Parts: sequence; structure tokens; C-alpha cells
Amino acid sequence: MKALTMMLWLTALLVVVQGEETFQVVFPSGVAATGQLMTQSETLAKPSVAAPSLSATGSDQYTIMMWDPDAPSPESATCRSWLHWMIVDATGSHLTGGETKVEYAPPTPPIGVHNYHVALYKQTASMSYYRAPASRCQFHPAAFASSHGLEMVAETTFRVSA
Repeated sequence: MKALTMMLWLTALLVVVQGEETFQVVFPSGVAATGQLMTQSETLAKPSVAAPSLSATGSDQYTIMMWDPDAPSPESATCRSWLHWMIVDATGSHLTGGETKVEYAPPTPPIGVHNYHVALYKQTASMSYYRAPASRCQFHPAAFASSHGLEMVAETTFRVSA
């Protein structure tokens, strides 16, 4: 089991929340493994996202969201769940296409170590109608998912220090 866990860690396939899906968040600098501490420079460029074992049909659509629950600081998260990125209507296991609703903003924690969540949600219908929130501050991922009929199928969390 330890050998399998190490192998999964190295290939970043140990990113499962629900079901049997694997979920990969890959920055140009490397894969964001669950719990990994990364530098700001490693997360500067927008990552690619894939779910290789996703049993998606041609009509399945997905939403990808990234947020920071520790903004602006872990001790005083007055801007909790700052929205860093959102794509809707992505399709297939490589989560291609889709429409960017919130452009990628790289992690730039001003103080401390922040946790960054990247989650994959299965949609029940197209989200092309959705307009980006007026503010990235105090975005509520769970409430957003619930109000739009989204089901979380995978998530990973990595950390970045100031």
C-alpha cells in the first residue's frame, strides 16, 4: 500500500474526493499534489486540469473552480473563499473547451500559508448563461454549487506561502 501511495503521489493521481475519479491539476512547473506546499512562482501560470478516469459522455459538462479560503490571511479571512478561477461547460476527461467565467488569478498570499482548492463539479445543464460574480471576495463555492445544481466529483488542495 505504501508503494502504491508513493506512486500515486508522484503521478498526482491521489486527488479523489467522491466516487472513483482521479483529478489532476498540472502547472507548467509540475503537478499540484494534495497538500503540497508550492511557491508563488510555481503557480504563476494557469494550470491544466484533467480527470483521466472520468466516465464522461459526450454531453456531460463540468465546472472547474479554484478558491482561497484564507484570504487575506489565515488568521483573519475577511475575504474568505476568494475566487481565483472558474470555467464552465468543460467536457470530456481532458476537460477541454468550456467558457472561462473568471480569469485565472495566480496565488499571491500576502501573509502566511494559504490553502487553495481546485474542484470539479458535474453540471446538470449548460452554464453559459452564468455571469461572473461582481467580486471575487467572499465567494461561496458550496452555495454556488447548490444553487446551480452542481455535484462535486473531485477536489484537490495545495498550499502556497507568502
